[in-house]
Amino acid sequence: MVAIENILVAAVSVFALALSGIAILAFRRTRDIHIIFLAAAFGVFFVKGLLLTLALFAGSIGLTDLFILSGSLDLVILALFYGFTLRR
Repeated sequence: MVAIENILVAAVSVFALALSGIAILAFRRTRDIHIIFLAAAFGVFFVKGLLLTLALFAGSIGLTDLFILSGSLDLVILALFYGFTLRR
């Protein structure tokens, strides 16, 4: 039986990868440098999903380490979203 958290993390990862691709296509079309921040944020979100999936399947990472990893990547994602919202 497949656990619901595995399905949710996989779905989030696939969605983040799709959004990264869309942002890269948007950058190629508009050449707006701020969209690179958006693509990077979605890319980090995808990497976070992959790491969480590996941690769930391996089961070798502790809960504290999982929270530190997740929180650190969340801070990077938020900083990239902030970079995206900055306009001159």
